[in-house]
Amino acid sequence: MIDIGEITDLTRFHPAPTNRYVATVTGPRNRPSLIPGLDTRTLAIRCESAELPGKSVPTSDSRLYGPIRKIPYNLSFIDSTFTFACSNDEMIEKRFFDRWVEYMIDNDTFDVEYYDNLVGKINLKVLNEQNSVLYEVDYIDAFPINVSAISLGYAQNGEYAKVSVTFSYRKWTRKVSTIESAGGFRDSSDFESEILP
Repeated sequence: MIDIGEITDLTRFHPAPTNRYVATVTGPRNRPSLIPGLDTRTLAIRCESAELPGKSVPTSDSRLYGPIRKIPYNLSFIDSTFTFACSNDEMIEKRFFDRWVEYMIDNDTFDVEYYDNLVGKINLKVLNEQNSVLYEVDYIDAFPINVSAISLGYAQNGEYAKVSVTFSYRKWTRKVSTIESAGGFRDSSDFESEILP
């Protein structure tokens, strides 16, 4: 029988932190360096918040007899938002994403760049206290679909500018972990051996 006291014993459970990560954003393939002096490392340092991507499974209803059965038919990938601190070096972080959008769609002619040219990539690593990678994903064919407005105000003394950017992407892939490469995740009997005497 499972002992509730063992389950609530946090000495055997180490939560994954959400404040240790590295988000590396690379600009469009043909023009990865949109702003001179702003490289991917600098942009990664300025990334204040990030989102691990999600997935959803669209379904269609199927019913021959009895209750409706949902049948999955595709994968949908949810847009992700990243927030970047803006420096007093002409706010080059915001300029980077402004230039990316302008490269995608010309401000004057509204001509749209070819898809293969306008997409970039994002790599996101979640780290532990020892800076080992806990989880790593690559956003494939990523591009900004929204560069947020920045609120200004005389009462915002001591605050600083930050810009939120929402990215769309074709899909994301997860890097294989040591647990997976060693033969897959543990089954329920493995967990029971940890909590049962």
